[in-house]
Order: sequence, then structure tokens, then C-alpha cells
Amino acid sequence: MPDVQREEVSVPLASGEALPGLLCRPEGGEGPGVLSANDVFGRTPFSENPAAQLAAAGCVALDVDFFFRLEPVAPGDREAAMSRRGKLDEPGAVRELIQALDWLKQQPGVRGDRVGTIGFCMGGTFVLNLAAERDDLATVCFYGFPAGAQKPSGAPVAPLSQVDQVKGPILAFWGDQDAGVGMDNVARYANALKERGVEFEHIIYPGLGHGFLAASRLDPDNAAYEMACDAWTRTIGFYRKHLAVPAAA
Repeated sequence: MPDVQREEVSVPLASGEALPGLLCRPEGGEGPGVLSANDVFGRTPFSENPAAQLAAAGCVALDVDFFFRLEPVAPGDREAAMSRRGKLDEPGAVRELIQALDWLKQQPGVRGDRVGTIGFCMGGTFVLNLAAERDDLATVCFYGFPAGAQKPSGAPVAPLSQVDQVKGPILAFWGDQDAGVGMDNVARYANALKERGVEFEHIIYPGLGHGFLAASRLDPDNAAYEMACDAWTRTIGFYRKHLAVPAAA
């Protein structure tokens, strides 16, 4: 990972608890804030990489662990991760991410009125939810679920049900083989935002399935690598435009 400033932090919550996270700062310690929302595996060494990469690009990035009340799972243990996810109050997690955004904006060295968000898989759904809750965000979604996802309790709010409240700008990425998300749902979401005039751009990569950024493992020999790099380059360009990240960072 890039050599940036890293600090373990505790974000105070309205419940009286604290949301643990990793705060990554660029050289010099200042820049626009970006909140990272992880996938179903939660905070892992691999999930910390986007925050570090964002810091290297000039942002102050916060990677939080919204599973902190639940049992840890081993990286890559999908069965355990899905079982744990079934216990998560997802609307509650979104409310706590809102509190994390407020905390991030108040940190020394975080500049600008707008904050970035970036989310992956279920975190991608969360940042689409956040885009319906706030008007001060620049949102990047990696393969979130516009129609939500089925679960027995603590079900997420479907971004498709919130389109009338969504504020841009939003940049989103999916693979066209992502049957779980469903390209029909992506099209419905995109068309609904277009009808409302929301600033929304999405890229659908051919031949890729769900979680292509993680699946690429950032390995140049992986079939998804080139498109994963393209998505990340677009992400940094999006933040440079909407968060005023210096191009030389």
C-alpha cells in the first residue's frame, strides 16, 4: 500500500458507542475528505487499500468498520461473512455512516464543503443510500445493488425506492455479468436519475461479474486488471473534478 499517514480512530456515535476506523492522510496531512464503505467482508487489509490510495492522491480518507458490534470473520470466508451480514441492521449502519461523514468534515486538515464517498458491493448500496440523504456528497459506487438485496431482518433500503431524493454527482461501475445486481435494475436506476436530471455517470464493463475490483487482486495478469485500473483512474478524476483534488497530487 502507499506510504501515507495512517491513524486508528474512534468516531463517536449518538448511541454512546464509537465506530472504529482507519484515517489515512496525504503528505502534508490536508485534503478533501472521502468516506469508504466496505463490502460484505468488512474492514480487511485489502479493503484498506482504497483509503490509502485516496490519501496518496491527496484526500483524507476514512475507512470504517460498520460490523464492529458483530463477530470478526476471516478474509475470504464468504459463508461466515454472509451469515454475519444477516445480523447487521443495514439502515442503522447507514445512519452511522452519516455520523461518520459529519465527524470527518470536522477533522483538522479536511477542507471543502463537499465530502466524497466510495462504496463496494453492500458499501456501494450504502453510498447510494447516502446520496439520497445528503446534498454535500460526491459519490462513487462500485457494484452496489439499486434494488437492494434480500435478507430476513435489518434489510437495506433499496436505492431505487429513493430516486426522488437522490443528489449527484454520482459515478458508478458494474460488470455486465453481475446477475446478483441485475443489469435491468441498473438500467432502471440510471433512467430514473436521468429523468430527474441528476448528474449520474455509470460504466458497465463487458465480461466482468460482481466484485471485479477485489477479484482482480490488482494483479496485472488478471483478466479484470485493466478494467479495474480504468475504474480507479476514473474515480480519481471524478474526485479531482468534484472535490478539487489537485491534479499534481
